[in-house]
Amino acid sequence: MSDEPIRASRVSLIDIEWYRQLGEVAASIGTEIFHRKLLSLFALSIASDSGWIIRYSRVAPPDVLYTDGVSSGIVEFYNKKCLRIDPFSLYWKTFGKPGILTLSEIGHTSPESILYGKIFRPAANISDELGMFFPTVGHCCFGLFLERQRGNFSQDDVRRAELIFPALEGCHRSHLGILFSNLRYTDGSQADGLLNRPTLIRDRHDVEVFANESWKQAVLNDTSILSMLETLAPSNAIQTVQTRNYVITSEDFDRDFALAPGGRIFMLGPKPAAQDDLVSYREAAAVLVALTPRERDILALAVKGKATGQIAQALEISKGTIKNCKIRIYRKADVTSERDLIKKFSPFFPST
Repeated sequence: MSDEPIRASRVSLIDIEWYRQLGEVAASIGTEIFHRKLLSLFALSIASDSGWIIRYSRVAPPDVLYTDGVSSGIVEFYNKKCLRIDPFSLYWKTFGKPGILTLSEIGHTSPESILYGKIFRPAANISDELGMFFPTVGHCCFGLFLERQRGNFSQDDVRRAELIFPALEGCHRSHLGILFSNLRYTDGSQADGLLNRPTLIRDRHDVEVFANESWKQAVLNDTSILSMLETLAPSNAIQTVQTRNYVITSEDFDRDFALAPGGRIFMLGPKPAAQDDLVSYREAAAVLVALTPRERDILALAVKGKATGQIAQALEISKGTIKNCKIRIYRKADVTSERDLIKKFSPFFPST
C-alpha cells in the first residue's frame, strides 16, 4: 500500500490541494514513485475506492505493477483468471491509442469482455473502472485505473478525466524522457517498470546504445537472436519474428525520442500459446456468457468441488433443479461428465 491511499471523494480542480499534489508529481519525475504519485493525483480528481497500475502490451499479457486498496487475493485472481479477458488489454492490443475509457463503456464489446464483467467485478467487489492510457515504448502503455464499489463513473467523471489527461500525460512523457536519457549512463534499474522484458535499443545507425541484463542473458542462451535481428528492417509498423525460444518485436522511435532519436527498440517475449489453446479459451468464454445466472452459480460451486446436495443447500433450491440445470449446462458446454465440465471451466473461477 502507498503512503497516500486512494481517496473516496474528489477535490475541485481549483483547490490548492490538487495543485500541491500536481507539484509532487512533477517533483517525482524520473523516480520510481512517479506513477504512484500520478495515480494519487488521478484519484484526488475523481471519487473512487481503489486503484491499479497495469502495464499493457500489444504482444504480451498484462503486468500488474501496483495496486492501492486492493487485496493480494484479488491481484492473484486477476493474474490467474483474467489476463486473457481484460477488456482494457484487448482494447490496447486492437487500437493502441492513449486516452480515457470506462469498463461500462467497453464491457460488452466481446465475449471475453462480457465474461470479465461477470467474473472479475463480483470477485473484486467493484461496479465500474475508469482507466487512463499512457503510451511508453515497445508498443506498451501504462494503464492507471480507478475503481468504484457502487455505481458507474459518470460522463462528468469522464470529462474531468479528459480535462486533466493532457497535464498528466505531459508529466508522464517528461518522466520517460529522463529515464531513457539516463539509460546510457546507468544500469537501467530505474526503468525496470518500463523495460520488464529483455530489451535492446539501437540508434538510427544501428549502433547499440542500451541492452538490459535479461537481453544479454537471452542472447547467450539463444544464439539465433542476433541473426534474426538482421531480418527486421526499419519500418513504421510493429514487426515480429520468432527465434528458437522467443518472439522478437521491433518498433521504430520518433525523431525526438530522448535516448535514440530515429532508432529502434527490440524486445523479447515468450512464444504465443498454441492456437488450439486460444480457440478453446474463447469457446469456453462464449459458453459462460450463454449460461443463465442460475446456471453460472451452479457451475461456480461445482468447480469448487461442491456436491449436488451442498449446492442445493447453498442456493436454497431442490436437488432436482440442480440436476436439471446441470443437464442444460452439459449441453451448452458440449461435455458429457462433471469431470470434463470442471476441467474446461476451472480457469474462469476463483479457486477458493
